[in-house]
Amino acid sequence: MTVAALRRELDAWADAGRTAEFWWRDDDLGSPTARLDPLLRTAAALGAEPLLAVVPHWATADLPSRLAGAPARVAVHGWAHVDHQSGRGKKAEFGDARPLEALLSDAIRGRERLEDLFDLALLPCFVPPWNRITPDLIDILPRAGYRALSGFGAGPTTARNLVWINTHVDVIDWRGDRRFIGTGALARTVTRDLSLRREEQLGTQPIGLLTHHLEMNDADWNGFRDVCDILVTHPAARMVSSGRLFERSGAHD
Repeated sequence: MTVAALRRELDAWADAGRTAEFWWRDDDLGSPTARLDPLLRTAAALGAEPLLAVVPHWATADLPSRLAGAPARVAVHGWAHVDHQSGRGKKAEFGDARPLEALLSDAIRGRERLEDLFDLALLPCFVPPWNRITPDLIDILPRAGYRALSGFGAGPTTARNLVWINTHVDVIDWRGDRRFIGTGALARTVTRDLSLRREEQLGTQPIGLLTHHLEMNDADWNGFRDVCDILVTHPAARMVSSGRLFERSGAHD
């Protein structure tokens, strides 16, 4: 029922002569564990190019060789994915609990670490852990060599000399059992976002799908693919590769 509703919503886009765009980000990569394999298989099967948010402090020397030739690009996911808020509000590595100089330093060494590992596969994009970042750091993040931010939610498309390319649909139920939300719930959420965009109530950014491979098993990926199969085959939908999305935005050349 819910997958059928997704098809009907995309049919409405087609009737309006419009095309809905999607993209995909996966968070918390550090080493090429067995949990990474189904993600890469799913990407290859869909012909999609996800953005892999790699935690620099976790990144192992064998990760680049595992990703060589894979349909994926890499972004900087903070530095060590450590909460520094000490109970002052929600978890954040780049929140307001530390001096701004310390935040900038960690952002710089995160980029440098991944540049050493990945070279041209790295996009100049900062993905703050827990999708939280203090506005003071946003103001000066270009000084750390970044041209884009990727967080979660509607958010701005440009802010403080940075392109902001967000995700919008998280496939993990973090407030519940911390598992995949299921094919039905994913289809409903995507359908809702599509409807709001078609009615011009929710911006024009491509809808960003957010996965967390460390929390997902083969059955979860099958459910994710059931929805994404529609998004890559329906004539009114297009899955945009992460590299192309950033090039198009002007955040990467």
